[in-house]
Amino acid sequence: MLRLFLPGAGAEAPRVRIAGAPLRHLRTLRLGPGARLLVFDERGDEHEVELARVAERTAEGVILSTRRPERESPLDLVLATALLKGDRMDLVVEKATELGVRRIAPFVSRHVVGRGARVERWRRIAAAAAEQSGRTRVPAVDAPVPLATLLRAAWPPLRVLAWEGERATAFDALPPAATAAIAVVGPEGGFAAEEVAAARDAGFAIVALAPRILRAETAAIVTAALCLHRWGDVGRLSSTGRLG
Repeated sequence: MLRLFLPGAGAEAPRVRIAGAPLRHLRTLRLGPGARLLVFDERGDEHEVELARVAERTAEGVILSTRRPERESPLDLVLATALLKGDRMDLVVEKATELGVRRIAPFVSRHVVGRGARVERWRRIAAAAAEQSGRTRVPAVDAPVPLATLLRAAWPPLRVLAWEGERATAFDALPPAATAAIAVVGPEGGFAAEEVAAARDAGFAIVALAPRILRAETAAIVTAALCLHRWGDVGRLSSTGRLG
């Protein structure tokens, strides 16, 4: 069943209006009156909707039922990733959303290769990935900031920076429990030594991910997965007996 993110979907209940990109999706799939779909909004409510009318500029439907499923991770995770070149940033945004990251915070550091900030595109990718993966929340995607600005911001006490040059501390040395965290992953060219030192001074734990060198996009996805496994719900059975 088609699933769409529609902010304010329950505001005119039981009626729902669909326009813009969600409407184009309906029209691409040639859905007409009588077709059913799922719509979720910014509050975490998921609505089963039956289409009543599909016109050129808008579609209308009727809400048949509403529920609030528990599919979000208990870990409030911010993934701070350096700007990556080409479509690698798109990949990180998509996979981080699927895994359950709450916020994606791009930054610019000394050795960043990618310079284009396609924030609105990344937000659309996050929304599409949330629709596909069954999430009830679309992660926020920030505009890029300098690394120094990112490090000075107010973050949860658990702060992690993954660095290929770390030799003393592995990821599994981090605290066993957490409800919120920020994880920072660098660019294709890696972090400069003084950037790592600045992160230490800002309270970040510097950790190694693997004995091998990971590509920047791989490191970002692996870091998110490790955090959400250790402190979230990835790989864990829920109270309903379902994985996650």
